[in-house]
This record gives sequence, C-alpha cells and structure tokens, in this order.
Amino acid sequence: MGGIFSVDGPLMQVLNKLADLLALSVLWLIGCLPVVTIGASTTALYYAVIKMIHGEGRVSSNFFKSYKQNLKQAIAVELIMAVAGLILFIDFRYAFAMQGAFAEFLSIATFCMLIIYAALLSYLFPLLSRFYYTTGVLFKNAALIALLNLPYTIVILLLNLLPWLLFFLRMDWFFRLMPVIVFLVPGLTAYVNSLMFLRIFRKYTPKEVLEEEEKKLAQ
Repeated sequence: MGGIFSVDGPLMQVLNKLADLLALSVLWLIGCLPVVTIGASTTALYYAVIKMIHGEGRVSSNFFKSYKQNLKQAIAVELIMAVAGLILFIDFRYAFAMQGAFAEFLSIATFCMLIIYAALLSYLFPLLSRFYYTTGVLFKNAALIALLNLPYTIVILLLNLLPWLLFFLRMDWFFRLMPVIVFLVPGLTAYVNSLMFLRIFRKYTPKEVLEEEEKKLAQ
C-alpha cells in the first residue's frame, strides 16, 4: 500500500497528470478569451499535452511557447474555418427553409459537409502544434491524414463532439457537469486525442525525430 501512495507511486502520477490537465484547461480557456485566438490556444494545448506525455518541460512554459510561436498562423487558420463554418451554417438554414426534393438533397449534402468540416477542424490545430507547414499545406495534409486514418478520425470526432451531444441530448446533465466540462474536459480530451495523434503522426514524422523522442522517453 505504501508504494501506491508514495510520491512516485501510480496514484500520485495520475493525480499529477490530472493537475497538469486541469492547469492546461484553465490556460486554454484564458487563451481563448479574445475569441480570435481560440485556434492558437488549441494549438498550444495540444503542444503542451504531447510534451507532457513525453515528459518534457513544464506544461505552462510549453503552452505559452507554442501560443506565441503559432499565434499568427493559428489566427489565419481559425478565420478561414470561421468563414467556411458561416457559409455552411447559412446553407443549412437555407435548406431547412426550402421544401421539396432539392431541399432534402441540399440538407443531406450540407450535413455531410459539416461532418467533413468537423473532422478537418479536429486535425488542423494538432497538426500545427506538431509540424511546420504553410497554411495551404496544413489544410491539404489535415484533409489527407484525416481520410487515411478514418477509424481514428471517427473516434476523435466523437470525443470532440461529446460535450455538445450531451448539451443537446441531456441539457440538465450538461449544466450539472459544467464545472467538470469547463475545467477538465479540454485538457482531458486533448490528452486522449493526443495518444491517438501520436500514433497517427508517427507515420509522417522524420525517423531522426522519432529516435530522439524515444531516447527521451527511455530516460
């Protein structure tokens, strides 16, 4: 029993990780406050979580490092996705206002585009946290990687949408769990997703980088 409750025991390791994820959730929320920086904050969250998994540095330092480094590009990516999301929302509202076979076709087509949009959004900022791409290449690679890793993409997408599904299906539960959702879910979701992203991104990471990361993990 002493081993379980020791400083280096499994229980303390879990509690330390939860504390780090809680801190990252708070930092993510603060970073999102200007709204236009949600993308930069999400990129920094994934960067810090992956560094945490590798046992590299302090979570706060890693978060702010990535936030500053990717701020401009993340804002540009976010604005592009915001415009695309607005167009899809208008199309969806327009399709529901119409009647007939074409309206049904337009609704189905727009819904499919929304799923693709959500999948692309799930990959853009984690990719930005991991690789140096121009914005055009970032969008292209996010789409290709999401498609080539479809089983992972479906799981990641469901995890990202889970709080929203809870909101629409059980609003009473959503508000009861609000403190957990606000202060833990962002970091915890990023952590679970990052375990999958590390497997996915491994295929596209240079061999020398992987060898360096494996050396650090072995220490």
